Amino acid sequence: MTQYRFLAPSLEHGDARPVPGWIQQPEVLQTKLLDTATARELADIILSAHRTGQSFASRTRYAANTKWDVNESFRSSKNIPSTLDGLATGFAAMQRYAEQSMPTFGIDAESYRLQPVNDQCLIYETGDYIRDHADDSALHDVDGQQVWRAIKPDRHLVGIVWLTSQHDQTTDELTDDPHVFEGGELQINSLVDVATGSPLSICPQAGAMVLFPANPWYRHEVLPVRSGTRVALTRWWKIASRSADAA
Repeated sequence: MTQYRFLAPSLEHGDARPVPGWIQQPEVLQTKLLDTATARELADIILSAHRTGQSFASRTRYAANTKWDVNESFRSSKNIPSTLDGLATGFAAMQRYAEQSMPTFGIDAESYRLQPVNDQCLIYETGDYIRDHADDSALHDVDGQQVWRAIKPDRHLVGIVWLTSQHDQTTDELTDDPHVFEGGELQINSLVDVATGSPLSICPQAGAMVLFPANPWYRHEVLPVRSGTRVALTRWWKIASRSADAA
C-alpha cells in the first residue's frame, strides 16, 4: 500500500493553524456514495441545465492580495445553480456520510456538528481545469515569501462527489457517452508518495466521494479534462460547537 507524507505549508506569521489533531494521517477519505443510476440521474439534471444556458463562470479570489475576478488563468470550470430541483438528494447523502465520518477525523459528534457553509455544482468540459489552491486560504506575498492566509475561515471540511466517470484507459476508445470523460484527475499536491515524491492522484468515478480538511495541508488542483464532461457536487462544512448553539 502506497504511503504518503505531507509537504508542510508556509502559513502567515501568527496563523494559529498547526496540523490539528484530526489531520494526523496524510490521506483523503474515499467512499462509494451513490449508485451508478443515481449519479447518472443527477448528472443529467446538471447537463440539461448547462445545455439550456444556466451555467456561469466562477468568481474566484485566487490570491489574497488580488481582487475577486472571473477565471483569469486560475480556473475555467463553470458553475451550475446548486439549488436545481433534484440535486438535494446528492447533497443530503454527502451530509450523512460526512457526519458518519466525524469520528474518523477525531471530531466528537456530541460536542460538534457539521454546519454546511457553501455548496457548488461544477462542470468541466474539454480543456477545463482549476490550478493548485487551498479551499480556505490564498497565497499572499510577505517580505518576498509566498505564505497562506485564511480568507474563508469557516471552511473546515470539504466533500466532493463525482457524477460522471473518468474513462478507463484499459477499455475501448472513448465514446459519445455524456457521462464519461478523459483527464480531470483530482491531484492533492501536498500529499506525496514517500517513495517517489509523486502527488496523490485520484481518478473520479461516478458516485464516488472524497472528504478531506479544507486547508493548505490539503492543497489540490483538477488537471485539465482532455475530452468529455466532468460533473461534480461540492460541499464545505464548518465544524461548529454545539455549546455555542446552546448559548
